[in-house]
Amino acid sequence: MPDGGISDLDEKRALAEWLEWQLRQVRGRIRELEVKAEQERRARERARAEQSWKIQPRRSGEMAMLHSGGCGLYSAQLGFSTGRKR
Repeated sequence: MPDGGISDLDEKRALAEWLEWQLRQVRGRIRELEVKAEQERRARERARAEQSWKIQPRRSGEMAMLHSGGCGLYSAQLGFSTGRKR
């Protein structure tokens, strides 16, 4: 350029590069927030399970049993009950 400035084309290219960088930053932050949200959801689910009860069904020759949610003797993740009436 005769006046020492940058051309309109170079200015738009620089702007496009900067916007692409900004978009990568935002997308990276979105991924971080999604991971955090999933971790928080899993933590809430774990806490809910710990406060619930697990029902171990009766099997041939065995009695049905009720375990606290955090009990490791019966590891099935089904049959949870809060014990609350609805």
